[in-house]
Amino acid sequence: MSFAAGLLLGLALCSITARVLSSKGYHPDFSRFHQRISPEAQYYPTLDEMRGIVRSACRPDQTLVIVGGNSIFNGVGQPPGKVWTDALQEELGDGFKVVNFAFRGALCTDGGAVVAEALRKEYPHLIYVANTSPFGSIAPFGTEPYRYLFWEARARGELEDFPPRSEALSTFSRQQLTIGERFEISARANLDRLFRFRDLWNYIGYTTLFTIPNPATPHLPEAIWARKRLPDIEPDFDSFPFEQRFRPEIRTAEMKIVRGFSWAYYSKGADGAWHLKPKSLADYTAAVEAAFPVDLRSRTLIMLSRNCRLYLDQLTADEIARDDLAYSDCAVLWRKHGYACAEYGRDYATTDFGDRTHLTAEGGIKLATEVAGRIRSLSSKLGFTKARP
Repeated sequence: MSFAAGLLLGLALCSITARVLSSKGYHPDFSRFHQRISPEAQYYPTLDEMRGIVRSACRPDQTLVIVGGNSIFNGVGQPPGKVWTDALQEELGDGFKVVNFAFRGALCTDGGAVVAEALRKEYPHLIYVANTSPFGSIAPFGTEPYRYLFWEARARGELEDFPPRSEALSTFSRQQLTIGERFEISARANLDRLFRFRDLWNYIGYTTLFTIPNPATPHLPEAIWARKRLPDIEPDFDSFPFEQRFRPEIRTAEMKIVRGFSWAYYSKGADGAWHLKPKSLADYTAAVEAAFPVDLRSRTLIMLSRNCRLYLDQLTADEIARDDLAYSDCAVLWRKHGYACAEYGRDYATTDFGDRTHLTAEGGIKLATEVAGRIRSLSSKLGFTKARP
């Protein structure tokens, strides 16, 4: 009896400790989740951990800007001091606080999107911005390895009851998950909701000791170092020669990707013009509809990422017309459903790119300038800030 009581008391104390530590935040001077503090290195930031980062950084009088999306928005190829979201913060000024929750390989509905939805009431002056490609994947419940955050928020009742997303999730669970997998996901999320073991372990792993084998630090002693000891070592595109960033041996493969960027979604009509396939339109419309709850759409800015000019200049006029149409049609669909949406990169120079999609520091500054203007406009429209001349 005494053992059971002690166990329950210990679990309760651990749960309370985890809640308190996470809510206060323990990532001073946070910039982004770089590779060595991300799921790529077996470090899975929790919902409360990420909310703690926001709470410790954003003042009540500031408009919170949460950045989500993939490696482009995370800032691959931009080392500390050159990350595009730092330039975005500088462009926006002290009235805004930018927090970069983008991850490599994530969707616009991953990571930052979940945190933004969970913070919607606590931070009424909130704008979410993320990138995607035209007609790219938009799973409303995210993708692996980042889907854990959606399950976590859902189990804690932090997400809205949104029928289109619930229907998409039901279809996915029924078709893609076994009964055992569904039970495991639910059990793990609900147990963590009660005991917050992931919050406690992340705090220990970040501040004191890390014991999970991972590819980022496979050898001792670094393997067990507290994650806060591991600096962001993102390589700098600017330090690579042009020939290394755009190696001739990979250009054929890259051009295959660029040429196939929009072809699957369009067909030639009798008039010789490109037309969006009905199924492509229906599928993408359903995905956009289920991506975010209605009340969050007006606070969401979706940026459509262009490929590097080096590759675009090798397309035929017909291929360029199809690509342009894809960006235009995609933006119209997002806007039709209440989101702000724009493309970027069309007029960027080749030197603004570090590879086919990722930006150099200079390209990041251009992106920051574009995004800042759209955020200011959206903030004014929403009544968060007074319109500026």
